[in-house]
Amino acid sequence: MKRILTLLLCAALTLSLAVPALAVQSERETAAVWLKEKGILTGDQNGNLNLGSGLTRAELAVILTRLSDDTGDMGRNAAYYRTICPFTDVPEWAMPYAGYCAEKKLMAGYGNKQFGPSDPVTPAAACTVMLRYLDCPASQWSYATACDKAVELGLLPVEATTGPTITRGNIAVLIYRALNGMAGNSHTASQGIGDGYLTNGKPITEENVLELLREIEKDWPTDTIWGTRNTPNTNKNEVPDKECDRIMLRYGLSNIYGCGGYASMISSLIFGSTANPGRRLENLSQIRPGDIIFRVRNDNNKVWHVVVALESPNDINAFYITDGNHGETIQWTDRESPYSNMNNLDNYQGENQTYHLEAWTRYPENVPYTGNSVKVWFTNNS
Repeated sequence: MKRILTLLLCAALTLSLAVPALAVQSERETAAVWLKEKGILTGDQNGNLNLGSGLTRAELAVILTRLSDDTGDMGRNAAYYRTICPFTDVPEWAMPYAGYCAEKKLMAGYGNKQFGPSDPVTPAAACTVMLRYLDCPASQWSYATACDKAVELGLLPVEATTGPTITRGNIAVLIYRALNGMAGNSHTASQGIGDGYLTNGKPITEENVLELLREIEKDWPTDTIWGTRNTPNTNKNEVPDKECDRIMLRYGLSNIYGCGGYASMISSLIFGSTANPGRRLENLSQIRPGDIIFRVRNDNNKVWHVVVALESPNDINAFYITDGNHGETIQWTDRESPYSNMNNLDNYQGENQTYHLEAWTRYPENVPYTGNSVKVWFTNNS
């Protein structure tokens, strides 16, 4: 099952986005506001986002750095990236960003140590850097066809790729769609066959979900590399998943990398990418295998970690889980592991706790909690 995932956006079939001009404008605003809230896009000294204006290559380097640096690497090592900046024409303020993008192979210069920091960003350049960011196989596109590929994948409406420069509004749409899976209007092997059924065609039951989880463990075993985008040789979620995109978006998390990307992949491989909509689970004692669990800080409501349940809570309110980006690897519980306090409901309930749990399930409401998945992970599981 693992290598049914070999294509994310770049294996996606195309749905043409014939979007009216008014809808595109609305999407620009929505995308820009969302990116501003995430600290990726900022306005001028008056707070204006200037969505109709173009942007320079130096400004694009700043945006790309904020987009990809989800570990705070730039904040800790700005002096290092300034030092390694290979370009001689970049102003002092932009050197760390240009150095970061060069090292991460997100942007390249013109040769002769020239970056062109004040040059306007063309649609082809914008599409090129985003396809690089998404690791779209180079065999599928070139600089000359980058815009066509972006349109094919649903990353931009075709009208946004015309003209000599791309606007800040269309850059916002490009990034917003890439981050939130809006190119995933496609059918893949994990699409599923509809509400009430799993990706293997079986009806949704706790027993059938467990069967799929055990298959997934074989394909993605413990200690497989799974970290952030900056983790060397990391794996990532390559399953377009509209439902998990929606869930992760609520928490401002990546659905491709890190613990959020791993949980999204597991959920998509079980429940499909568009069927079986997720819903917030109010009663945490009714967590079931395959449910997505968020550990959320009480002081600022930010997510600390995301895991996937392998069973229901037992008589001491504990349950086993699997997670990605656990020391930059995938982890599954083994037989020698006792139930951890990190996965015990008692540690997340009460006024004096630092964190609380929020659970999302994709079991349909007409599939009731049975209580049959308590202490089941190692039952008949060799």
